Amino acid sequence: MPNVRVATLNLFNRMGDWERRLPLVVEQLDALAPDVIGLQEVDLGIDQGMEISRAVNKRLGERPHYRIKHATSPGVRASIFSIGTLAKPECVEHEMLDLMTFDRIAQRMVYEVDGTRFALVNTHLHHPPEATEERAEQAEYLLAWLDRHESLPTVVLGDFNAYAGDPSERTLEVMKSRFRSAYETVHGREPEQTWPTPVNTYDNSPPGTLDYIFVSSVFTVKDAGLAFDTPSSDGPDLFPSDHIGLFADLEW
Repeated sequence: MPNVRVATLNLFNRMGDWERRLPLVVEQLDALAPDVIGLQEVDLGIDQGMEISRAVNKRLGERPHYRIKHATSPGVRASIFSIGTLAKPECVEHEMLDLMTFDRIAQRMVYEVDGTRFALVNTHLHHPPEATEERAEQAEYLLAWLDRHESLPTVVLGDFNAYAGDPSERTLEVMKSRFRSAYETVHGREPEQTWPTPVNTYDNSPPGTLDYIFVSSVFTVKDAGLAFDTPSSDGPDLFPSDHIGLFADLEW
C-alpha cells in the first residue's frame, strides 16, 4: 500500500529574526523528512520558500529533492501572506482558490505515489480569534470547491486559526464533518498548543492549537505528532517559527 508523510508549518514570514530561524527550519525539515509539507505565511519578497527548498535540497545530496508550488494572496499583503507546498513526489495537478474573503487562499495539488494519486490542500484561514463565523464560512467555501473535483484520498492542512476546544468555533465542526484530524485520531485529542512560541513577542491572543492536518476516511493514520518544536541550542526562546508544526504518517 502507498504511504506518505505530510506536514504543515506557519513560517511567520520574515519576522522574528528570520536569518537565525532559517537554519532551524532547514535542519528540522531535513530530520522530519516529510514527503509533502504545506507552508503558510511564505514571504515572496525574500523568496522564502525557494530559500528553504534550496537549503534543504543541498543537504539531501543524492536523495530525492523538494520542489515548491506557490499560491499568492490577492490582497495588499501578498508578499507575506502567500502559501507554498514543498514536495518530493511528482505533482500532476496544481490549482489555487481565492476564498473570496480577507485575502485568504488555498491551493490543491495532486501527487502520484507508487502509481496511485492523492490530493493535498494547503490553506491559511482568517486570523482574529473572535472571527469564528468568518472562518467557518471560508471552510465551507473550501469544501464546496473540493466537491467539484475528482474523488481522491484527500489531505487538508494548514493554519486554520481555529482554537481547539472553543465551543463557538464552528470551523472545526465543518472540517470534522468530512475529515478526521490526524493528530486526534492517534492521540484521542488535539495538541495542547501549536501557537505561540517565544519567537512571537507582539501578539497577545490566547495560546492554543490553531494548526491541523485533516484526512479523508480512506487513510490509515499510522502516526502523527508535533514538529518544528525544538528550540535552538543558542537559546530557549529561538524556535523555527512562532507556530509549532504537525506531521502525519498516512497509508491508503
